[in-house]
Amino acid sequence: MTKTLLLCAAAVSLTAGARAEGLLAPIENPGITTRADAEGVQAVGFRFERPAAKPSPWQASWIWVNDRVPERAWFRKEVTLDAAPSKATAWLTADKKYRLWINGRLASRGPADHGRDQNPRGTERWFYDVRDLTGYFHKGRNVIAVEVFNRWQGGALVTRGAGMLFEAQLDGTTVKSDTSWKAAPSGTTNGWQAPEFDDASWKTAVETKDIWSPLVVSEIPPLMEATFPVMRIDGLPPNKTFTNDATFRVVFDRVVSGFPQVTLKGGAGTSVQIRASRKVEFTLDGGTNRLEFPFMDSIEPAYTVELKGVRSPVEVVDAGAVFTSQPVEYRGEFSCSDEHLNKVWKAARWATQVCLQTHHLDSPLRQEPLMDAGDYCIQSAVNHYAFGQPALTRQDIRKFAWILKNEKYQNFHLSYAYAWLQMLMDYYDFTGDKALVEEMAPYVHELLDTFTGWRGKNGLICEAPNYMFMDWVNIGGIPCHHPPAVIGQGYFTAFHCHGLSLGARIAELTGDTARAEKYRSLLGSFTEAFNRELWNPEKGLYRDGKPFETTVPPSKYLPADKQMETFSPHVNLLAVLYDLAPKERQAPIVEKVMAEQPLNAQPWFYHWVFPALDHAGLFGRYAVNEFHRWQVLPDTQSFRERWGAGTASHGWCCTPLVQMSARILGVTPATPGFKTISIRPQTCGLAWAKGKVPTPQGDVAVSWTANGGAFSLDATIPPGTEADVYLPGSETPVRLQPGKQHLNGKAPNP
Repeated sequence: MTKTLLLCAAAVSLTAGARAEGLLAPIENPGITTRADAEGVQAVGFRFERPAAKPSPWQASWIWVNDRVPERAWFRKEVTLDAAPSKATAWLTADKKYRLWINGRLASRGPADHGRDQNPRGTERWFYDVRDLTGYFHKGRNVIAVEVFNRWQGGALVTRGAGMLFEAQLDGTTVKSDTSWKAAPSGTTNGWQAPEFDDASWKTAVETKDIWSPLVVSEIPPLMEATFPVMRIDGLPPNKTFTNDATFRVVFDRVVSGFPQVTLKGGAGTSVQIRASRKVEFTLDGGTNRLEFPFMDSIEPAYTVELKGVRSPVEVVDAGAVFTSQPVEYRGEFSCSDEHLNKVWKAARWATQVCLQTHHLDSPLRQEPLMDAGDYCIQSAVNHYAFGQPALTRQDIRKFAWILKNEKYQNFHLSYAYAWLQMLMDYYDFTGDKALVEEMAPYVHELLDTFTGWRGKNGLICEAPNYMFMDWVNIGGIPCHHPPAVIGQGYFTAFHCHGLSLGARIAELTGDTARAEKYRSLLGSFTEAFNRELWNPEKGLYRDGKPFETTVPPSKYLPADKQMETFSPHVNLLAVLYDLAPKERQAPIVEKVMAEQPLNAQPWFYHWVFPALDHAGLFGRYAVNEFHRWQVLPDTQSFRERWGAGTASHGWCCTPLVQMSARILGVTPATPGFKTISIRPQTCGLAWAKGKVPTPQGDVAVSWTANGGAFSLDATIPPGTEADVYLPGSETPVRLQPGKQHLNGKAPNP
């Protein structure tokens, strides 16, 4: 995403962790079985059921420490049980983050991100987690230990206060946070999470004012965790023991989103600094110290460990990382006769997965707040095709809607509101979840009404506060992260036209026929103005805008207009994709745009380039060459976020996976939720392709070959569905029933 918000890299100082041999084990979440191998990390066989809200009113109170507000605080509670509970469910949250231990075992991290834009106001809601803790408690004395971080990840995220809330039902026993808990600011004590720790010197927790209402249940699963294999450790002596100050480097075979961990023995008083993209400092006590980053970071693809003040030997017992992401399974598959495309598909899967945390991240390195719906629109589409696990998409759609409402529909990156709308309807098409569309409809209508209000005297959107975000490119010598109106108005109007089209569809789905007709009328009026004002017949292209049409004064994100005329690929390809250009113009426009090589667009905007090529009937001619612009970095098994620049853990550049599965395999939903399926393969000069697409009805498998003028296709259709297959060169579908089917046809000319 954009570089408008950078996280502070200031060090967090921590004491050594609990004494133990080896690395801290990943959380053992019930129902999540993880596997880490050369393919990546996945939750094998995981299927998710959305958790219900807390079934009864909260009995627990928000609590904190009776002291100044520290950056971290510790809490403990003893519970004596007559028998091990057959069912243990907890509802908990904290400001800002928590780690929960039950009898010394790490049981949960959270809560889910509450969501905010660049503006710290955010959703005005706070999430609580639902956790199944069955198996963590036993008969007799049990200890619940909670660590709360009031400041998170270098202080870049704004906190509303400091507090924690915990309530659990252990069969018939209720455990709740109140003044019976012990509390302490984090200090120098080791092993405080362990049941045998003596907390007699700790203070009594105090109840604190509830400033976090309304509380909302998080409807995403717990993150999965898995020990990620280390490729090598550079700088380690043969005996794994240092007697002087030193630095060593823990290297992985790819970029990793996770918690760096090191276990060291001896070296009392030694200062240890673990540095990934951020750094954390520890002090050894001379025993066996297990050191873990308290927060997820991006390892790209290594982290360093620096030892300072070594006065006695320090042995490296172990080093590694706990990987974390949404619990996904690699249900989607793709391979073809072009090996480069196969590598790109898998790299896109991984680069997206590391961004799927408690909200879609722009990248695990920057961890910007919920402001980048342009990124999430692409990541969620990758998720649909690679994993088929849409819970995070659903939650972030709702959160972004709340943000839009609170910001009066003037979110930081204005154009990303349209990406949010596209994300909503993509989600609907893949899942069939009409209830979410109905819930979001009022937000959609208010959004479109607000943006329509920025229509100017020329009939285009030219009175917007700004036109951010367009792309990380220069157009006419002007950086277009936030272009002036003379460049942004055509681009913005094209997105608005698509928004009106989607709005009409939503209005029809919710029975609001009057509003649907209003949107269609507006769409016709905008389309007429778009062609009247922007079409240049001599160029055979649409100009980006006209100068001096706006009355909005220049500002930080709105440069002043100047006399200029530009013809970006962005406005022209959107004109094709959204049928603003008449049908007879579309292929010639695309041919002219693609003649300028390399295309002046970054990987993010290609999520609209490829569909425009397809809409003009030119995907087969250009797609494979464009896919080869994506270069997989061998050290990180991912891409740069821009051509040759930016982070190596960005999910917004991963549209090739979507395009290969949707257009080369050809699998798309014909009706919402894949009740009926469309299979329209495109050979693109390839000899063969095969793969799977996950759907709510089951996986759709497609395999085709194109050889010597002959085309052969095998498809497996899940039960309860039907599929229309369009063989290359034909617009007459063949209807397939569930099961495996075989079809023959003619291969198109290369």
